[in-house]
Amino acid sequence: MLRELKKVVEESGKDAQEFQQTANYVIANQFASAYKHGQRKHYLLLESYQEYFDRLFDALGMKLYINENERLAGVLPIQREAFVRLKTDETLFLLVLRQIYEEKVENFEVDNGFVATNTHTILDRFVHLVKREIPSETRFKDILSLFSRHGVIIRGKTYEEDSKNQIINITPVVRLIVTEAYLRQLESFNGTDPDDDDTESNESDVELTSEINQD
Repeated sequence: MLRELKKVVEESGKDAQEFQQTANYVIANQFASAYKHGQRKHYLLLESYQEYFDRLFDALGMKLYINENERLAGVLPIQREAFVRLKTDETLFLLVLRQIYEEKVENFEVDNGFVATNTHTILDRFVHLVKREIPSETRFKDILSLFSRHGVIIRGKTYEEDSKNQIINITPVVRLIVTEAYLRQLESFNGTDPDDDDTESNESDVELTSEINQD
């Protein structure tokens, strides 16, 4: 790969560090959006040099994903071992986010692939959907942080009239990691098994990289 890096650097006239920084960013954060401040340069490099990054990530057991319409790029795991175990509340919140996303898209409430909602709406939908109490404030923040790190959401400002209600932008990434098969599986959950606190994903389920550290 060092030989290929040298070749792409010579052909592009760019610094090798640019390619290394972009690769490190995607490995750590999974996705980069051209519409997100600080991520645009990484997206543009991935888009412009897809062949190089495709070979690089393939060697690391990942597949490069690029959607030029939504201006979104990132990596998804190839092997079964790269998938992670998510707690039940995390998987259910992913379902909630996917459902909200699809509803907004159907109503044309979408901006560059992103849809806006807020934490109150997400929590209300969670209670309505799974018939379970909302998690503690600390736990909910942890879940949001997890999704934020992997590009599923972008957290915005809190409302002036309610400091506990935060704007949440759901990104197109939610469609990649919550497939239709996974959606149907989670929709069958009725909240009657609260002791089952782990749900294991598979090839048709959530495709988060193993960068996530789970308890």
